[in-house]
Amino acid sequence: MQNRYYLPPAFFIRRARSRDKWKIKQLLLTWNEANNILPINFYSLALILLCCVFLWFNAIVFAIIIFIYLLYEVRLKDYSDFWVIDYNGAVVGCAELRVFKKYSLIFNLCVKKEFRRQKLASCMIEHLILEAREPIYLSCFKELIPFYTRFGFIVIHPEALPEGLQLVLGATPGAPVIPMKLG
Repeated sequence: MQNRYYLPPAFFIRRARSRDKWKIKQLLLTWNEANNILPINFYSLALILLCCVFLWFNAIVFAIIIFIYLLYEVRLKDYSDFWVIDYNGAVVGCAELRVFKKYSLIFNLCVKKEFRRQKLASCMIEHLILEAREPIYLSCFKELIPFYTRFGFIVIHPEALPEGLQLVLGATPGAPVIPMKLG
């Protein structure tokens, strides 16, 4: 095939080198200055830069939130409401009992998997009932209702909870947990 077009003298075409990168970018940014239209590459670069700023901002916010949470956990959170099941110096179960003037709340009943089916959780619930001020409220998943009914807890409607407890127990309408009451 015969070339139909020729470069003027002293011009030639060559493969770009790595040192040409910034000259190419500058050329792409100014390719149509007369119409103030920027090439798509600039928009892509701006979008990437905006995403990076957004990600850095979110990373900083996330780090601050984690720092505040850890500070709260280490310095401010009071675990005096928790009861534990100790086995040879190791904590194998726990539960939280919050006692207020007019009622008590049970939260976070948990036994390590390898220690389950040994009646440890039942012993913990019986202990908490003795330590609590009635009425006692808790919330649990549907499959745990039979466990709690053995101790006299009954399922109640979330609206039957004292004011403010729906949110504390996470028993708002449509939530996966069911509120229960003893006493």
